[in-house]
Amino acid sequence: MMIDKETLRKQFRGNLATLSDIQRIVMMQEMTKLVTAHPRWQTAQTVAVTLSQDEELPTQLLIHTALIQGKRVVVPKVAPKRQMDFYQVTTSTEYARHRFGMLEPIDAPIVMPNEIDLLIVPGLGYDEAQQRIGFGGGYYDRYLPRTTGYKLALAIEQNIVPAGTWAVEETDVAMDEVIVIRGPREQTS
Repeated sequence: MMIDKETLRKQFRGNLATLSDIQRIVMMQEMTKLVTAHPRWQTAQTVAVTLSQDEELPTQLLIHTALIQGKRVVVPKVAPKRQMDFYQVTTSTEYARHRFGMLEPIDAPIVMPNEIDLLIVPGLGYDEAQQRIGFGGGYYDRYLPRTTGYKLALAIEQNIVPAGTWAVEETDVAMDEVIVIRGPREQTS
């Protein structure tokens, strides 16, 4: 039986909300280790990463590592008509909060979709066919067809479901790969 996307979004958000601060820190370190060891990361010159929000897997260490490694880092900024573009950031970039609560760069240069080698695509959950359930705005589903960059996603194991769990829409864009972050287990005594 198929489950509607809103029900899955609630379930996936709930799974992410149960992570403790310590689990998030450990997962951020593990995620950074796995991503930076990936061959696509190692050859990428321009990497697209979101500035994570509270309910997402944290990306700060990944962004910092990319900048230290001399990669061009680009982050999304919402554009009119439910579109988005990516802008280059540095350690001195200033940010402002968008009306949806996301941080976006101020006065940063735009980067064309064909210049992005690797996109770390955010999402709440994924299926085993690498389909993604995002946050419901469709921004990435509209942007991804414009780029040839490798689409890499990160997910906690609780947010991976069997293929066919939900109805995939014509506009949904599958990931090239999903890395599953298993993370620490709570200690039991």
